[in-house]
Amino acid sequence: MNTLPLRQLCAYRAMHDGFSRCGLDLDAFLLGEGGVASLDAVLPAETLADLFDAAWRHAVVRTQDPAIGLRMTPRQPMIGLGGMAHLVMAAPDIRTALQRLERFTGVISPTTAMSVQLVEGQVRVGVEVSPGARPAASQRYDFMAYTVLQGIWWLLGQQMLPERVSCPFPAPADPGPWEKAYGAPVQFGAAVYAMDFPRCLLDMPVPTADPMIADLSEQLAERLIAQQGGSLVARVREVIARQLSRGDPRREQVAAELRMSERTLQRHLSDEGTSFQDLVDDTRRETARRLLEAGGATPTEVSFAVGFADPSTFYRACKRWFGCSPSEFRCAH
Repeated sequence: MNTLPLRQLCAYRAMHDGFSRCGLDLDAFLLGEGGVASLDAVLPAETLADLFDAAWRHAVVRTQDPAIGLRMTPRQPMIGLGGMAHLVMAAPDIRTALQRLERFTGVISPTTAMSVQLVEGQVRVGVEVSPGARPAASQRYDFMAYTVLQGIWWLLGQQMLPERVSCPFPAPADPGPWEKAYGAPVQFGAAVYAMDFPRCLLDMPVPTADPMIADLSEQLAERLIAQQGGSLVARVREVIARQLSRGDPRREQVAAELRMSERTLQRHLSDEGTSFQDLVDDTRRETARRLLEAGGATPTEVSFAVGFADPSTFYRACKRWFGCSPSEFRCAH
């Protein structure tokens, strides 16, 4: 759940600089065609996704350049991170810098997520952008991924090209701009947007490392993620509660309703020390407790209301939750 004003978001700050470089006025679009009342407005993540997509489509129309996302990266790749830039710049090595970006990107950019994985001996840096009502504009992917790449270069003080790049959209008529930008083979129509690097990237030192600054910055980031994480948990509970009567709530369906990827949802819940299945179980227990205490429904009806197709499964769940059967619990209350 977003709690930051539009003008403080990572994506907005970076896009504003990039649009200005190309002679485009992002603010004028947002406050005009975008329908935003104020740059200090706090907008839901799904609204932000639609807004950013519209801005990129506007940029493509204005420039007639489908590769504009690669050309509009900010002058300084850390500009979009604001105060969080210190968290990354103070890291001792690229491994730690990427892990911090993976953990905290969602705090300052609720429509963006990063992932870092070891795949077949390579480091895979993935970038996800949450869709709005329509599929995400390919330029949003290009912009965020290429900004991340330039950020890695800036931290290292040198260029390290990826060995392979994957893009989750159809191949353009001219793939040249992508191949030139990344200096590597580009696979279009992939499942994710990802850049594969040699494993040695992780151990490369960051010249600006500073343990004291890193500690202070991480404390700030933890406070922000705690504020947003609590709100996310509450929203997940709300969606689960609405879906219970339809059967077993599914993580992919809840993620889709919250306009985020399943992986992003799972990561944010893990950051808060919980899991999707824990929230399903907690929501079922509290709903069952409320319905049984109210006394207006039979145990079988309560079983169906909390998503159990088989009353015997509900019976076992009640024994686990309350230490007694549904009928015994109702009589005791």
